[in-house]
Amino acid sequence: MPKGNRHYSNCIEHKDTLYISGQLPINPQDKSIPDGIENQTKLVLSKIDQILLATESHKSKVIQVRIYLSDINNWDIVNKLYADYFEEHKPARCVVPVPELHFGVLLEVELIAAK
Repeated sequence: MPKGNRHYSNCIEHKDTLYISGQLPINPQDKSIPDGIENQTKLVLSKIDQILLATESHKSKVIQVRIYLSDINNWDIVNKLYADYFEEHKPARCVVPVPELHFGVLLEVELIAAK
């Protein structure tokens, strides 16, 4: 599971519920940030998969997702990749346009999932 490098946990479990901190599109191996919203979204979803796997959960058990976007014009691309990722499962979702995100990334995704 990717580990946070600040004073937070990537995931906290409480009573069979997983609270997954906002995931940024920063490669945990070399700290690089991929170019473009498509590559950044794919990296974030991959990191979420790793966390869910490490906690013995699955994307089909995701309850709620919050997506922060620094450019709402990227929504169509993010929404397509999101729909492809979750397939038929449709968690509750909130999209929050923000003026900017840490390190200049284009999105951040946090979620709640069942164990």
